[in-house]
Amino acid sequence: MSTPQAGPLGAPEVWDAIASGYAKDVTPFFAMYADEALRIAGVGPSFRVLDVASGPGTLAFLAAPRVARVCAVDFSPKMIDELNMRAARDGVGNVESALMDAQALAFGDGTFDAAFCLFAFMFFPDRAQAFREILRVLREGGKAIVGTWAPIERRPMLKVGFDAMAEAIPGLPPMPKGDLQDPEACIDEMTAAGFREVSVHPFTASLRIDSAEHYLQVMERSGAGFAALRKKVGDAWPAAQKRLLEGIARRIPEGGADFSAEALLSVGTR
Repeated sequence: MSTPQAGPLGAPEVWDAIASGYAKDVTPFFAMYADEALRIAGVGPSFRVLDVASGPGTLAFLAAPRVARVCAVDFSPKMIDELNMRAARDGVGNVESALMDAQALAFGDGTFDAAFCLFAFMFFPDRAQAFREILRVLREGGKAIVGTWAPIERRPMLKVGFDAMAEAIPGLPPMPKGDLQDPEACIDEMTAAGFREVSVHPFTASLRIDSAEHYLQVMERSGAGFAALRKKVGDAWPAAQKRLLEGIARRIPEGGADFSAEALLSVGTR
């Protein structure tokens, strides 16, 4: 059997390039999903929590006041730098960080009471191994919450950008469907890894977009896909950017609008 390969967004340097903008722009939006995930898991004051693919620590910092300890891991050094800077700035003492591959967690069996991984499983070359690793480091009865995205039709927040991009840059390959975008697939993969009582909870959050310029600014600063595309387009980016902005403007009402994105929060018990 061949070794699964990472896609274009499965490289640390892609996320390093957007770490600063991601921490600023994405954290307030993703915090709504993270808060719901923590609610579903029912974390308590004695809990030891693992945040896998934590980015700048969106979930970790929401969990910190509610639990005893949080270990936040990511494969991007710059994301970990952002997390550490926030912990120092805000004086948060119970969040630890480590540079780590989700498919090879450097923790002992049964270390954590709850584990979370929001919006990263689609980038792991070997999802089954990542599921098994999360299962392994949970105590008996511990819960894991994995956040993935619903189909693009239920994510107008991102569909605006993808549709405008397809118009602005002819010849782009079709947007991949993505993985774990329906409840059955989520349940099947978590169950196959050994989780029990797996269920899926749809959850939708919205972000206010003031203008086409605002949308493009957020995506350029914090969107890994946009960063990879810009690198691929190279010197032709200024012209493509102009067309992209025009396409976004056709999709955003004057005065702005709220754009939503539906997530699937899958919960399983060890």
